[in-house]
Amino acid sequence: MASSSSSCNYDVFLSFRGEDTRENFTSHLYAALCGKKIKTFIDEDLNRGDEISPALLNAIEGSKISVIIFSKDYASSKWCPNELVNILKCKNLNGQIVIPIYYHVSPSDVRKQTGTFGEGFVRLEQQFKEKAETVQKWRDVMTQTSYLSGHESTKIRPEAMLVEVIVKDILKKLECTSMSSDSSKGLVGLSSRIECIKSLLCTGLPDVRIVGIWGMGGIGKTTIVKALFNQISNEFEGKCFIENVREEIENGVGLVHLHKQVVSLLLGERLETGGPNIPAYALERLRRTKVFMVLDDVSEFEQLKYLVGWLDGFCPGSRIVVTTRDKQVLRKQGVKDEHVYEVERLNEDEGLELFYKYAFRQNHRPEHLTVLSKKAVRYAEGNPLALEVLGSSLQQKSKQDWENVLDNLKQISGASRIYKLLRISYEELTFEEKSIFLDIACFFKGEGKDRVLMLLHDRQYNVTQALSVLIDKSLIIEHNNRLHMHELLQEMGQEIVRQEDIKKPGKRSRLWHHKDVRHVLKHNEGTDAIEGIFLNLSKIKGINLNSRAFTNMPNLRVLKFYIPEGLDMSFEEQHSDSKVQFLDGLDYLPEKLRYLHLHKYPLRTLPSNFKPKNLIELNLPFSKVVQIWEGKKKAFKLKSINLSHSQYLIRIPDPSEAPNLERINLWNCTHLNLCDTAIEEVPSSVECLTNLEYLYINRCKRLKRVSTSICKLKSLIWLCLNECLNLESFLESLKKINLGRTTVTELPSSFENIEGLGTLGLERSQLPHLLSGLVSLPASLLSGLFSLNWLNLNNCALTAIPEEIGCLPSLEWLELRENNFESLPVSIKQLSRLKRLDLSNCSMLQSIPELPPSLKWLQAGNCKRLQSLPEIPSRPEEIDASLLQKLSKYSYDDEVEDVNGSSSIRFLFMDCIKMYQEESKNNLAESQLRIQHMAVTSLRLFYEFQVIRNSLSFAPLSLYLYLRFVASQIMIFILQECCKLRGPILISPGSEIPEWFSNQSAGSEITLQLPQHCCQNLIGFALCVVLVSCDIEWSGFNTDYRYSFEMTTLSGRKHFRRWCFKTLWFDYPMTKIDHVALGFNPCGNVGFPDDNHHTTVSFDFFSIFSKVSRCGVCPVYANTKGTNPSTFTLNFATEVWKLDDMASARGTSDEEELEPSPKRTCRGDQLNTP
Repeated sequence: MASSSSSCNYDVFLSFRGEDTRENFTSHLYAALCGKKIKTFIDEDLNRGDEISPALLNAIEGSKISVIIFSKDYASSKWCPNELVNILKCKNLNGQIVIPIYYHVSPSDVRKQTGTFGEGFVRLEQQFKEKAETVQKWRDVMTQTSYLSGHESTKIRPEAMLVEVIVKDILKKLECTSMSSDSSKGLVGLSSRIECIKSLLCTGLPDVRIVGIWGMGGIGKTTIVKALFNQISNEFEGKCFIENVREEIENGVGLVHLHKQVVSLLLGERLETGGPNIPAYALERLRRTKVFMVLDDVSEFEQLKYLVGWLDGFCPGSRIVVTTRDKQVLRKQGVKDEHVYEVERLNEDEGLELFYKYAFRQNHRPEHLTVLSKKAVRYAEGNPLALEVLGSSLQQKSKQDWENVLDNLKQISGASRIYKLLRISYEELTFEEKSIFLDIACFFKGEGKDRVLMLLHDRQYNVTQALSVLIDKSLIIEHNNRLHMHELLQEMGQEIVRQEDIKKPGKRSRLWHHKDVRHVLKHNEGTDAIEGIFLNLSKIKGINLNSRAFTNMPNLRVLKFYIPEGLDMSFEEQHSDSKVQFLDGLDYLPEKLRYLHLHKYPLRTLPSNFKPKNLIELNLPFSKVVQIWEGKKKAFKLKSINLSHSQYLIRIPDPSEAPNLERINLWNCTHLNLCDTAIEEVPSSVECLTNLEYLYINRCKRLKRVSTSICKLKSLIWLCLNECLNLESFLESLKKINLGRTTVTELPSSFENIEGLGTLGLERSQLPHLLSGLVSLPASLLSGLFSLNWLNLNNCALTAIPEEIGCLPSLEWLELRENNFESLPVSIKQLSRLKRLDLSNCSMLQSIPELPPSLKWLQAGNCKRLQSLPEIPSRPEEIDASLLQKLSKYSYDDEVEDVNGSSSIRFLFMDCIKMYQEESKNNLAESQLRIQHMAVTSLRLFYEFQVIRNSLSFAPLSLYLYLRFVASQIMIFILQECCKLRGPILISPGSEIPEWFSNQSAGSEITLQLPQHCCQNLIGFALCVVLVSCDIEWSGFNTDYRYSFEMTTLSGRKHFRRWCFKTLWFDYPMTKIDHVALGFNPCGNVGFPDDNHHTTVSFDFFSIFSKVSRCGVCPVYANTKGTNPSTFTLNFATEVWKLDDMASARGTSDEEELEPSPKRTCRGDQLNTP
C-alpha cells in the first residue's frame, strides 16, 4: 500500500549527480517543479560525509515520487547508487513512484552499465572491488530501474519541452495518487457502498444510463464517487469527473464553460463549443465513444439538463453518475427511483471505527471513554463529516470536557444538531485561528497554501501554526498544497459572518456575495468592521462608485474585483469598459491592504495618498493605469505585481521602492517606457530585485535596450521580450534567446562563445539583410553553438540559406517558413540530428535537396512553386525468420491505451499545386519503404519483450514475482512505442489511391475477409484515404482523420480499437484541391491473438473539415524466403480481401486458402538479437 500523504513531507525527491546536472538540467527541472507548487527535495549539501545522512534518508522515505536523473557520471560516485538502493527499497515496501530520466544516456546503457554511463561505474567498481556484494547491489538497482517507464532527453527536444513533459507527468501521477488515497481516506464501509452503486450501473448492458447518488451534506457522496471513478473509469473510452458543479456555477464559471469542459474531457482534447449545441463532428465522435461521466454536487435541474440533456449523443454502454442533495433534480431528469442510491448513514460499528480514528490518533482507546464514544456516534447520526470534526474536537480532552460537549448536543436533534456539532469545533479556536478559518471559508478556498500563508502573514501570530491547528481539527483539508474545506464547513463559516449583523452587511467582517457588496459600496455603508471584500464581476452589470467608497473601511485587508479564473471572455468583453467606475476618481485606499486586485481598474493611477507599506500582492490586469502611483512609495513587503494587458502603462515603480519583489508581469503592456529618459532602457536599478523570478515585457513597443545589470538577477528564471519592436540590443549570457519581431541590429561579438545556447528565435526579426549577416558569420562561430537544437528563422524575408547551416551538430528543429529562398543548401544533409523541418508558405521554393535520414517531420505546405521532392530516406532490412514463432505466441493487449496522435514520421505537402499528379503517385509508391521500416521496428520492440518475458522462467520464485511486475511495465512501454508508429507518412495533393493498394472502396468504410494464412504472419495494414475539401469558408486546413478497427472471429468474439492520426493544423487558406493521406497501422504482433481463427476486419475512416471520398487498405505480412529459410521479407498483399469482392476475386470456395502473390518484396537489414 502506498504511503499516505500525511506521512509524506515532499511530493518529489530528486536524485542526480551534481557535477553533471546541478547547474543546468536539474536546476531547470527544480525551478519548474517549484513554479507549479510541487514540494521538491533537492540536496544542496556539496560536502557529504561517508554515509547517507538521516535527513536524506527521511527525505527519500517521505516523498511520494522519486525522480532519478541518470547522466553520464551518475554511477561514478557511491552517493547516487546508494540513494538509488534506498529509493528502490521505498518503492518495493511503500509503493513509492519512481520516474527515471535518461539525460544524454540510454536506458540500455543504464541497464547494462555500458557506454559513457558504464565508464563511470567501472571506475567506481575498481574503488570498491573488495566489496563485491555492494557493487552487485548497485548493478541490480540500476538494472531494475531501467525497466521502469521514464523520459529520454534524446527523444524529447528541446530541453524546455522535456522539462514540461516531466512536470506534466509528475502532476498527473500526483493527482492519481492523491485521488486514490483521498478516495478511501477516513471513510469506513466504502467497499459495500461502492458495490451497491456498481449494481445500479450494470456496466455490461448496452443502454445509456444515469445513476443518482443522493444524501445529506457530509454523508460521503463525493468521496464515494471518487473511489468509484478510480475503480471503473478505465473500462470506458472517454471519462470525466466534474467536481463541485454547484460551487462552480455560484462562482460565475457558468454552464457554457462547464459544457465545454465536459466535451473536451470526454473526447480527450480541447474543443471549442458555444452554447448548448455540440458541433456535428464532435457529436458523431461522442456517439462512437463509450464514456463514464461523474457530475458532483448538482443542485438544480437546469444544471443537469444543460450538461447531459443531449443523452442521445452518448454511445450505448455509457454511464453518468450524479451526486446531489436534492432528489427532485434526478426525478425531473427522468432518473428512475430504482437507479438512485441513497447513501446510507454509518451504523454504530462503522461510526465508532471512524470516530476512534479522529478522537484517538493512536491505537490506544481508553476504556473509560467507551460509553461516551458511543453516545457521540449516536449524536453524529452516522454522518462521517460530523464524526471527523467531533472526534478531532474531543481529542486529548478530559472526560468532563467530553460530558459537557455531549450534554450540549443532547438537547438538539435533526440538521440543527449537525450544525451545532460542527460549530463546537469552531468555538474552541483562538481569535487568530477563527479569523483564518473565516478568511478561507469566504475568500481563499481552493487557493495555494503558500500564497495564503504569504497574504495572511502577521508578525503578531504564527499563521503556519494556526493552519496546522485547523487541519488537525479537520476544519481544513490540505490537498496538493492547496487549502480545501468541506462545503458544510464553508457554509457554516459564511453563516457565522452573516450572523455578525443579519440586516446590515456593512457591519460584517467579510463580504463576498455580489448583492451584499454592491449594496454596501453603492450606498457608502462600509464600516471599520469590514476586513475583506471579494466582488465577482461576472455577477453584476455595472456599478458607479463614489470617490470615498472605501473611506470608512480603515481595517480592509483584502480587496478583489475579479473575473473567475477559467471563465472565457469574448473579444468585446475584453475590450469593454470596466464594470466598476469611479466617476469622481478614487480618494482613498486603506493602508492595511495586503492584497489588492482590481480587474480593469479604470483610473490612471492609485490614490496619491495610498501608503502601500503592507501591500504584498498587487494585481491590476486590463487596467488603464499610466503609472501605479505618483512619486516614490515604500512597498517593502510587495512580492508580486501583475499589470498584464495594461496598454496605457508607461512607468512602473523603481525597484528600490519594492526590493523584495519576486514576480512582475507586464505582458502586453504595449506603451511601456521603463524610464523617464529618452534612453528607453530597463533601468540599471533592476539589479535590486534579487528575488525576481519572472519578468514579462512582451510587446513593449518603446523598449530599446535591456541593461546588463539584469544579469545580476540570480533568481531570474524567465525573461520574455517578445515583440518589443524597437529592441536593439540584448544580453549575451542567456541560454534561451527569443528575439522574434524585434529590431535587433546585430548579434553580439561574443555570440560564438555561447556554448550552452539551446534556443534561438528570430521570427520576423528586422536584422538588416539577415542573410548577409548570417553568411558573414564564420563557420567557426556556427560550429561553436554545440548545444543549439532549435532555430526559428520564420518570416525573416530570407532569399537564401547559407551553407554554414550544416555546422550545427545538435540542431533538431529548424523552422524556415514564410521566407523567399528558392532552394536549400546541400549542407542540410549534414544535420545528423535534424528531426523537424518546416518550410511551409515558402512561396518561392522550387526544389528540396537530399535530407538527413534522421528527419521525421517535414512540412512544406502551400509551397506553390515546389516541383520536386527529396528522396525519402529508407534502408533495406532483412529479418531473422526464427522470430515468427516467438512473436506469434504473444497476444496484443486490447486494454493498452493508445498514444493519441503520437505518430512520428510525416512528410506533408498540402496545397503544393505544381506537384504533378504522376509525381504524387511516385512519392506515394515510395512510401512502401517507410511502411516496411515501421513494420520492422514494430517487430524489434516485440522481440525485446519476448526476450524479457522468456527470461523470467529461469528466475527464482522471489525474483520472479518482482520481475513479473517489471515485465508488465515493459510490455506497456513497448506497446505504447508501437502506438507511436501509427500516423500519416505522406500527405500530398492527389485524388487517387496507389495501385499497390489491393483493397479499395468508395466512401469511408471498408471490410476485409482474412485468409487463414494471414492470421499467422500479419504485421499490419497500410492505409490510404482521399480527402476532399468541404465547401466551407475556413482560413486553415485540418488533416485530422481517424479510423476505428474491428475484428470478428469465427467464435463471434470482436476485437475493437479506435485510433486517430494526429490533428495537423495549418493556418493558411487552402485551395479547393483534393489530398491523399497515407499511413500504417501495426497489429502489435506477428498475427492476431488466435480465437478459432478470424473472419473479418473493418475500417471506418473519419476526417474533420474534409470528406473521405475513397479509402484503401493493403495487408502487410511476413513471408519466409524460399532461397533462405532463415530470413523473411515483408510483403504487400496483392490479392483482393475486400469482403464484397471476395467471390469474384478468387473464384474458390470459402474453405480454400489463398496463397500470397506479393507485388513487391521489401528487404531489411539483420535484426540485432542478443
